[in-house]
Amino acid sequence: MKIFDVKGEMFDAGRDYPTQDIEFNSTPAIELADAKTTKEILGIRLMHNGDKSELYKHLEERPDYELQVSRDNVANRHLESMRWYSQSAYRFGDYVMKYRLVPSTETQQKLVEQTVKPEDGDDILHRWLRNFHADHDAEFLFEVQLLENLEEQPVEYAGTVWNEKRYPWQPVAELVIPKQESWNYARNSFWEDHMRVDPWHGLETLQPLGSTNRLRRVLYPASCALRRKMNARQEINVRSIDEIPGWGGTTVAFSHKAVDNNLSSHVS
Repeated sequence: MKIFDVKGEMFDAGRDYPTQDIEFNSTPAIELADAKTTKEILGIRLMHNGDKSELYKHLEERPDYELQVSRDNVANRHLESMRWYSQSAYRFGDYVMKYRLVPSTETQQKLVEQTVKPEDGDDILHRWLRNFHADHDAEFLFEVQLLENLEEQPVEYAGTVWNEKRYPWQPVAELVIPKQESWNYARNSFWEDHMRVDPWHGLETLQPLGSTNRLRRVLYPASCALRRKMNARQEINVRSIDEIPGWGGTTVAFSHKAVDNNLSSHVS
């Protein structure tokens, strides 16, 4: 997600572009949980690329096996029904948080049982999304989980799911995507060829934290530069949504929501 016209002190990487980039993934913890783990796992994947049985054989020898295969166990279902997680920790002003998006309409919640079948075709998720946005608004709660106990809620290692019963999620904003034609070839081509999302493009008060995010700070621009060079494409950082081809003028609303004081008052 890119939020435009953001005010405040930015990190150097995005200082000239007033956007806040926000990343999401479909599991609450990331298997590349720190720099050491990332190096080990990428080495195993490269060694056994294309041989899943051999890959799993080596992963089973690791104490973090369940974490390493967690993404393979995510149901392949309608994307509008899914929760989306930061996985790693971030600053939240004077606090530390993880965040997530939670579908909040009854229509979206009912889609949770709509999973991909072999006969559906390779583009089924695309077709489901396009059909949904043509007929419905999409609404999400933006929720944060605040750090209260560093021993139980590690920040440096991003492979641990913070206990949501002990440290509950609390809504702080709402995201509303009005119904629209969601697919545009020009916009999709521009996104794939020229844009990237980087959590270090944003406010210092939302600083990415932990080993995984420090690694991203170096690897994301390096990976992007290599990809653009190989594809003969130039990276373009936009300052406004008007600079993106194919934008149809539909406004996406991202509004603040009051935090429950009973939940936030016991943060240490």
